[in-house]
Amino acid sequence: MDKSSPLSSLSTSTSFYSAHQGDTTTASSPPVHGHPSPYQDARELPRELKNHCQIFLEEQLYDCAINLLNSILGAGASRRATGRHTKAVPVPPASHLSLLATLTVHPLHTTRIDRPDHLHVSSQALNYLRNLLAIVGPLNADFRTAFRFHQGALRWNRRHQSGHHSHGYNSDVSDGGDSDPDEDRLSGILANQSSLWARGQDFWSVVGWAMNCSVLYPHRWRHWKVWLEFMLDVLEKDWDERERLDSEAREASGGDGDPPITSRQEAMIVTYMDQQQSGRRGSYKAIVKALLADGGSMLSSSFREVFEREPRGPKKESKKRKRETLDLANDKFGDYFDDDSVSSGASEPPTPQKPRAERIKDTSFGLSHPGLAESIYLRLRLFKLLSLATYTLHKPADLAALYDAFAGAIKLLPLELFSLYVTQRSNPLLLETHVTVLKELFHLLLPSSHKNPGKVDPEADAVGSLTMTMLEVCYAPHPANTVAVEDNAKLSLVVESAMQLLWRCDSLEYTESLEQAVEEGIVARETKAKKKRTGKARGRTDPSDELAQEVLNSSAERLRLLLGALQGTAETEEA
Repeated sequence: MDKSSPLSSLSTSTSFYSAHQGDTTTASSPPVHGHPSPYQDARELPRELKNHCQIFLEEQLYDCAINLLNSILGAGASRRATGRHTKAVPVPPASHLSLLATLTVHPLHTTRIDRPDHLHVSSQALNYLRNLLAIVGPLNADFRTAFRFHQGALRWNRRHQSGHHSHGYNSDVSDGGDSDPDEDRLSGILANQSSLWARGQDFWSVVGWAMNCSVLYPHRWRHWKVWLEFMLDVLEKDWDERERLDSEAREASGGDGDPPITSRQEAMIVTYMDQQQSGRRGSYKAIVKALLADGGSMLSSSFREVFEREPRGPKKESKKRKRETLDLANDKFGDYFDDDSVSSGASEPPTPQKPRAERIKDTSFGLSHPGLAESIYLRLRLFKLLSLATYTLHKPADLAALYDAFAGAIKLLPLELFSLYVTQRSNPLLLETHVTVLKELFHLLLPSSHKNPGKVDPEADAVGSLTMTMLEVCYAPHPANTVAVEDNAKLSLVVESAMQLLWRCDSLEYTESLEQAVEEGIVARETKAKKKRTGKARGRTDPSDELAQEVLNSSAERLRLLLGALQGTAETEEA
């Protein structure tokens, strides 16, 4: 089987959007973007207001700063809603937005709150950022600059981004004029060396840590989940707006040919992808590793905590409490950072985490934790954007590498987690993405003797499609390429998912040959799985095998039920 064939539909079709035609799941044309920008124009915050905000932020008067910013933003939005002529909405500098984003997830303002005035800072900061995104959009707010992982290189420049002109403020700036980027830089630990954007090595290292928290540290996952949801909103809206700009550029040039990708080449997701690849040469493997981080011992060591001693809970009050020193001018934050440097940790409760030995022995990787299940949607949502960006940039080799890495990593997951990625439940992936992933998994799980879909249905295989003929002849009748019960259960789930996908697209109908192929595969997988249970391991009970056998049996029942439903539908239509 040609490994490039499952990906060819993504590299040769005219779009990345899925549809179906006849018996084939394939691609269709993209939507037309002829709409004006849904966002208001933006301009720099007037100097006097900016100075007020800077003082509030540096003095840790975050409520005052956020309330002021919300008032300014709300005034601009309300004037537009009433139809009155208004100037562009004032937006604070990137350094201010960066600090607000740090406040949404920093332990001092989430899981280690020890001051009443910090209680609502995180939610207030997030609400402002979401309002700003909705009103002026990601480009006008210049989130690309604000949310850049700089690793200590603290530069705030709205005018110059990697040699390209920023799509931020309009050129007709008034009420204070252009400001020196150095003047916009904030003082203080949280705005500099302890900020999210300095502590995180890159976007993917933060994603990996956040995903590990979904299993290991539920109290931290609550806040990382909210941050990830917001960042995905930003990344998706940034891509959509740049796609609209590229479409406008095509119309301005006459409307012939495919839209240019000039604006999308500067998208935030592309910046994050390029930053990772230049930092750890190689590849999509590290990105996929972050996407699928599940709290296992290996991935826990690969993605370290973002903030210092982050998993710890709030401090306990001691009877003999040392006198706190608060000197904001010299970046002294009482005993918060001082306590973190003390090795004894006597004033703090134990870290709310599983003991290391228990985590290593936990082969289920915390599947009982609800955070892991609810993180799947976010993981798939990010993979969808990665796939779309890679496809749009016309990088067939990179696209193949991305899907190879993703499918290969999914294949190695524990069975329960594997099923969450494979089953055809509601999720953000495009149908075409499902086709590609499923065909990759078939390639990894089936024996080399299975028939090549390129010989069975060459036209459909040439564009990477999945058809009923392929399912019936190449995929459904076979066992896995090992005697492992888990591998045969995984293959059964993939067959089941492929049938459901084709049914969703009205590309599946009942035939006796299909029923025979599906039944043949059910028996073949059950027979091959029995070889392990009757071999050297006979008499020994393996809990994972028992679970895999249950999954294999349940999947077989669902396949038969699906065939029965197809047959019933066919008989009804004939009558």
